[in-house]
Amino acid sequence: MAPMTKIDSQQTSEIVISSGSRLTIETIAEYIQRIRAGLDEAETVVLEFDPDVEMDITALQVFCSACKTAAAVGRRCIYRGPRPQALLDLSVAAGAERHKSCKNHNEFCFRQLGGTNTWEN
Repeated sequence: MAPMTKIDSQQTSEIVISSGSRLTIETIAEYIQRIRAGLDEAETVVLEFDPDVEMDITALQVFCSACKTAAAVGRRCIYRGPRPQALLDLSVAAGAERHKSCKNHNEFCFRQLGGTNTWEN
């Protein structure tokens, strides 16, 4: 997995976390730790994905948990960049398009993976 990148300015701080090539039940533990560390260090954690990343349903659960955790501590966990096909396929399989957003962090909700969204691009 690629390292975290921290960006600081006078107005905000953010940490960018890249997915690497796999986010599956077998590999996601390190990714979770990186998100937790990011939420401890920065106002915004930005998740970016490799175009050909392999994912399973565990990844979607982690994304929702990260959003909920960020909202609870007054921070943001957002997605930026192109959506990989694996992410789109998972969101459709999970029925994510039936939900506009969640109550925890509706502006950047990961339930909108398959449809129109308000995430940063």
